[in-house]
Amino acid sequence: MKKLLSGMLLAGIIVGCGGQATPTSVPAPATSQASPTTQALNPTATTEITPSVVANQTTPTPLPSKPTAPIFTADDERWAGRSIYFIMTDRFANGDPSNDNADGFASDRNDPRRWHGGDFRGIIQRLDYIKGMGFGAIWITPVSKQNSINAYHGYWQYDPYQIDPHFGTLEELRELVSEAHKRDMLVMLDVVPNHMGDFLPGSKAAPPFDDPTWYHNKGNIQNYGNQQEVEDGDLLGLDDLDQDNPATRAELLKWIAWLKSETGLDGMRVDTAKHLPKDFLREFDQAANTFSLAEVFSSDAGYVAPYSEYNDAILDYPLHSAFKESLVGGRTLLVIQRVLENADATYRNVHVNGTFLDNHDNERFLCVATGGPDDQKATQLQQALAVLYSLRGIPIVYYGTEQELSGCKDPFNREDAFELDSTATPLYQWISQLNQLRQAHPALQRGSLESRSKADDGWAFQRTAGNDTVVVCINNTWKPLEVAVTGLTEIADGEVLTDALGGGELSVKGGAMNCALQPKQVMIYTR
Repeated sequence: MKKLLSGMLLAGIIVGCGGQATPTSVPAPATSQASPTTQALNPTATTEITPSVVANQTTPTPLPSKPTAPIFTADDERWAGRSIYFIMTDRFANGDPSNDNADGFASDRNDPRRWHGGDFRGIIQRLDYIKGMGFGAIWITPVSKQNSINAYHGYWQYDPYQIDPHFGTLEELRELVSEAHKRDMLVMLDVVPNHMGDFLPGSKAAPPFDDPTWYHNKGNIQNYGNQQEVEDGDLLGLDDLDQDNPATRAELLKWIAWLKSETGLDGMRVDTAKHLPKDFLREFDQAANTFSLAEVFSSDAGYVAPYSEYNDAILDYPLHSAFKESLVGGRTLLVIQRVLENADATYRNVHVNGTFLDNHDNERFLCVATGGPDDQKATQLQQALAVLYSLRGIPIVYYGTEQELSGCKDPFNREDAFELDSTATPLYQWISQLNQLRQAHPALQRGSLESRSKADDGWAFQRTAGNDTVVVCINNTWKPLEVAVTGLTEIADGEVLTDALGGGELSVKGGAMNCALQPKQVMIYTR
């Protein structure tokens, strides 16, 4: 890991390369619970566990114990207070039509599996649109040169040392980073050290990755419960690099250092991290010398959490699975609470894990949302976004969410957003409000989280960092609901709190207050 700061915490991800099974469900609620008004969601140890996806069975992976107060590295400090807007470059904005048919692979917007024309120039032209929602960072899909008419996503790399001309040039990528920095926005780049495209044995990737001995050559993964096979086998036919080969490892470390130096990127999302040896992940992170967010596609926190010791953070698939169970599936909010209290003590620094509702590998929220009795899917999405922003971790919003894109499975969840740039849509304005709220409150960026009601159809919790405290109330039903909030601390008797999302004021008496919520409403009370 990179150099640590001295300060301690105040107060106290398939893969883009193809399809993969959705994480398994979070288990049913336990039969006994600690007192909800006093139970901290940052315990020093835990015995409950969530089930494993990788094992293709329900055998859980034991959760390790860790201290509750994380140390913040310099990279953590840069990222913890920001939220991320995730862009699939080929589908976001076409700023330069002259590169649409690069390399003889023509764009065809009528075919969801082919290039469509999005590029760096298009992103540059819409940075103000993104900044207008309050995002402090963007994450873009891989930029390496591809060699297929269907490789629009960037995960089937052919030559890591070249930028794919469909996206633009290296100079334009540098310009994108520079223009983002002018707006106080960081840039995260998706990188793929696990595999190349599907070339062997009939053809080869570009030199120096054209040496067959640099690959495992063991065929497709058959048993995802065998970790060695997960690391050594081909994922859906993609040629799996052998990071235990000294020559392969050295070249990959050289490449990521080169990419960081040439582009000035501020962070990287490490694709298919669970398919890589952990010791290699650590060296890769050190060679890049930048913030690393690892994709470990599993809802099993016991399996996912150790990867945060080899990268700076992980994409929080265990929490994503809980969101789907509770906010979409209608199960109790205890599903979310249990993921937090069971797993949070096991991550290196839970406040920089990437949290999300959907992405390019999972169905969009509006695809799976039920909408309730009146088909109010946008209302359900507003609630889910408010929950996302009120919990720990760095919120990641998938491009087009603000324009109500609703695609289902890959590739239909990778819609074009070329003409979708209105800043007047309700969700654009809602996300702007949530970003402003999070930026204004350290408690939402890195605060402790303690339950202040029983988690069921409704839930209340308190987040505190230093002198900043917020109280969150959630209604997960399609009917009005009252949530009795008790056990509040750090708030004086008689103090009046205001719902920053427009729900009015409440006075705290004896550490208690009563939230009266409308269907699917979230209230975030602040001083």
